[in-house]
Amino acid sequence: MATVSTARSTSSLMIKGYRGEDAKGKKTTMDTYWVPGVNNLKNHDRWAFAEFTDVYAMQEDFAKKVEAEFDKIIQTVTEQAEKEFTL
Repeated sequence: MATVSTARSTSSLMIKGYRGEDAKGKKTTMDTYWVPGVNNLKNHDRWAFAEFTDVYAMQEDFAKKVEAEFDKIIQTVTEQAEKEFTL
């Protein structure tokens, strides 16, 4: 598993060839507990997790995941700005 940090975002990437039961447990833990827990603290940058298993689709899947997370960030910032300006 690799962790990539930028100015306001941290992504954990898991690249697996064979997906054993341990990898399924890691993904479930990251999706269910770790990422939501860290993001709800709001003390850290925003975290995201992605697991890639198909080497032939990895580049496209990664691009889609980054775009989706970027869209979430833009949506959150836009909503916060709208709230601030309507007060």
